[in-house]
Amino acid sequence: MPLNLQLNDANFSLGPESGFFYSCSFSSQALLKLEGDGDVVGTFPVARSTFRTDVLQLHFDGTFFWTLEQLPSDLGISIKKWRLLPVKTAAFSGAVPVEFRWIDQMTLIHRSNIRWDAQSFAVEHYHRSLTSSFLAGASTIRLNDVTNINSGTELHLGPSGFGGFVGNEESVTAISVNSTTGDVTFSKTGGLENSYTGADPVNFVINVWIFNDHQFSGDENEAGTLLKFSWPEKQLISILAGGRYANVTAADFDSTVISWARAFQILQLDLSTATIDLSSSQEANIIEDDLTTPIIVYDLISDLAGLQHLKLQDRETTETAGNFITTVWPAGTFNFQSQTTAPIVNSVAMEFSTRVTKPFPTLETINVTANVRDQFNFPVFNKTLKFSSSITAPPSNPGIPGTFSLDTVVTNISGVAETVYTPSTTPVDIIVDIKAEIQ
Repeated sequence: MPLNLQLNDANFSLGPESGFFYSCSFSSQALLKLEGDGDVVGTFPVARSTFRTDVLQLHFDGTFFWTLEQLPSDLGISIKKWRLLPVKTAAFSGAVPVEFRWIDQMTLIHRSNIRWDAQSFAVEHYHRSLTSSFLAGASTIRLNDVTNINSGTELHLGPSGFGGFVGNEESVTAISVNSTTGDVTFSKTGGLENSYTGADPVNFVINVWIFNDHQFSGDENEAGTLLKFSWPEKQLISILAGGRYANVTAADFDSTVISWARAFQILQLDLSTATIDLSSSQEANIIEDDLTTPIIVYDLISDLAGLQHLKLQDRETTETAGNFITTVWPAGTFNFQSQTTAPIVNSVAMEFSTRVTKPFPTLETINVTANVRDQFNFPVFNKTLKFSSSITAPPSNPGIPGTFSLDTVVTNISGVAETVYTPSTTPVDIIVDIKAEIQ
């Protein structure tokens, strides 16, 4: 794969302008805007804060950027919220972003019972839209979906598409939500600053999730925890513990799913399910040509609508004719590699009610089951399988190997295809090879 971004800092994200990537440069103390080939087309110096160490992860929630840093002198970690400013508002209609300004942050310092050894985090953000036009001065708006919006949720409206207010943005804080109508009443002196059209975007963040390599034990036990902090309150809400949350090098949130890279896998957790648990586990192309050493994913962009992840790496492994070759990119250079999230048939496992039969002088049928799984180890629905059989021993062919009740079967919702095999009445012992192949 050819080089693409050629970043000098191991972090990247998408941003407010489609088709561009963004990365935080520690040496330049700036946010860089880049084209896909690595050309820098915009530089936004940091304001009201600094990068104290290398930025480990960069995320964009549709409005704001978020960064993760290890604090100097091994004190802990810091998650900061940033904004490209100024932005267009009713008062500053001609504004053009010129700086990367600090807005807020959460700092976590080592304590006697916890060490903050985190390389990755995810920002739980959602995207809604207005259902109709709302004029400046209004104190209630109606959204297409109010799921996860509660009293105190900060909503960011815009950019506006309403004539005279095009491109303008503003924030409001919800004080009441009607889940039946989708109405949100907010507190803001004078009401809306701008007018908006139906389908104008509304973005908001409710939680920040941190992958920490230690539990609340005081020991560096690398057991792994995933901690949920409410935002903007910054209150610890819940803790998930287990090895799956340890040694996580990159993570991201998209739709309702947290995705993260560890070892040789990309794991996913769907927060919309009643019982939060792994929603999928995908083998990923993040292993060196010795097929033993993991390739570090430094940052991750989840594009679930586009059925892919973008993984920021300093090397890649390719396979040609069964040979694996790891290519290390120029020193200090990071590029992304895509990884599909679409279900792909990864295995077809066969089951038989019996493996030995004596067909002569009476026929004994064999129930044959094929289990089809994808790379997430999930069942694959609606796949057509062709069952076939052939005699592999003895070398001389004593006759036909047998027949199937159905030789073409479509998998059910459990990824299962079933048929019945009837052996032939050959008078000698034979070995039959039964296969099920995806059509």
